[in-house]
Amino acid sequence: MPSPISLDAATAVSYIGKTALMELRWDDEPEPMWQLMHIVGVVLPMEGVCDHSCFMAVYYGTSDPYPERVFFHEIRTLRAIRHRDRQSSGNVLDRMTRPSSLAVSGAALPARRNSSTVPSNGSTGAAHP
Repeated sequence: MPSPISLDAATAVSYIGKTALMELRWDDEPEPMWQLMHIVGVVLPMEGVCDHSCFMAVYYGTSDPYPERVFFHEIRTLRAIRHRDRQSSGNVLDRMTRPSSLAVSGAALPARRNSSTVPSNGSTGAAHP
């Protein structure tokens, strides 16, 4: 089982205003759960008031305006999402790097498929070096 993430105050505050994908794990649950949430605040520990740090977060796609507490010790993976496009594929900001030795073919895919000029297989019929 992976250990919880460790966040300092500056790093935690930097997530405010971002949408994040979180892997959450609880002791009484056998499987982890992945949640997409908007982070709207951070609660830091304060002696005699609050013992545990947590994010205040709103579930992505919900109309509930009240944030939930997501305690740092429950988070196993945390990835900030830059944006969501129409196909609902996210653009992950951290922990996703492209190797510099990645070969690029130079061939471009058409923007639209199944049109009168581009068949469904994506081929334009033109040769690409």
